[in-house]
Amino acid sequence: MKVPEATTDFSDTIGDKPCSGLHVLLFRLLELWLTSCRFTIVGRDALRPLFEPGHPAIAALWHASLIYTLFYFRRYPGVIMVSGSPDGEWVARFLRVWGQIPVRGSRHKGGLLAIKKMADIMQQRGCNAGIVADGSQGPASIVQKGAVVLARETGAPIVPTGFAARPAYRFNSWDRTILPFPGSKVVMVFGQPITVPPDARGVFIEEFRRNLEDSLNESTRIAEETID
Repeated sequence: MKVPEATTDFSDTIGDKPCSGLHVLLFRLLELWLTSCRFTIVGRDALRPLFEPGHPAIAALWHASLIYTLFYFRRYPGVIMVSGSPDGEWVARFLRVWGQIPVRGSRHKGGLLAIKKMADIMQQRGCNAGIVADGSQGPASIVQKGAVVLARETGAPIVPTGFAARPAYRFNSWDRTILPFPGSKVVMVFGQPITVPPDARGVFIEEFRRNLEDSLNESTRIAEETID
């Protein structure tokens, strides 16, 4: 996939509907809820330079950890792929409140175009990116190729991000989304960065995809062991 020449018009990709007063209230309550958690992170110091200005990185995560991971990265402005579904519109609005740039797309609806536009934004603004590795519809814990293709096109390293919380509520959804209880213990683990060369194609993309999947599973395992 060749990234098109950069453009500054992203109006058709961004979740640009404004938040209502009720949305903002619910959002601030969620912030207070998550701020109450007792937070531990593994691997932050070694990877800190990757998230500084001028050194963009791509944070990859499992969909199950979406709620808290987006909350954590609110201080690291970036471009985030968000599902094109109605539920994704809520996420897009909330991300805009946190100063993020939501780009709408998924494997089944505009995914390749969204990856191209994310690459454009990263290259123009030098910002980070976030992508749910198993997509908006799963299957759970199976990495799709989007993060690998984005890393190839931008040269930015992928940072596998594991997550665990105790106690926590798990939604009855395909990914069993995790919502930590107020005051619960939360652990995030940053795995070793994965750099994808610009000439990676075909079977090599599959190798990097499997590598990312293994790294995410390992980071999640370490998070779960740390929290026990």
